[in-house]
Amino acid sequence: MPVLIAEGKKYRLGAVAGEDPLWNVSVDENRVALEVLRQPSAQVPTLFVRAGGRVISVTLQHRDQRVYFMEVNRRPLTITFEEDAPAGPTVESRISDGPVVVNSPMAGKIASVKTSVDSKVEEGQSLMILEAMKMENEIASPKSGTLKELYVKHGDLVKAGDKLCLVI
Repeated sequence: MPVLIAEGKKYRLGAVAGEDPLWNVSVDENRVALEVLRQPSAQVPTLFVRAGGRVISVTLQHRDQRVYFMEVNRRPLTITFEEDAPAGPTVESRISDGPVVVNSPMAGKIASVKTSVDSKVEEGQSLMILEAMKMENEIASPKSGTLKELYVKHGDLVKAGDKLCLVI
């Protein structure tokens, strides 16, 4: 689960659901409703959203790896993203042999599928790209083998936990 760090405070980000202009985002296990009022463009590089009855402007100044330098309501802010360490072993780390169903780690849209059914894949190889909250997340193969089933295609919307593919 991704963790957003802003001004020394950590926020656990969860499922994202909806579609433009209305989104629901889980923050520290609370649902936050967002309405996108205006997407950024070349002429106006600022995103405007309504959350909790307030209009918020967000302008990305620049990005360095997982660190974002931005202005929120004209106030400079540095945002860092980290992966929250799981409490115990993940499903992938417990499975060494046999088929593995790859599930979506979060809600989002399949931006691209990088392999096809019956393709040989290596552990860590990119299988697809999942776009969530305007970020691209690589979905990697948990093991070497053959991609036997593909449950999604480019453009599909998925929820956290949805089956994406099967690697045997």
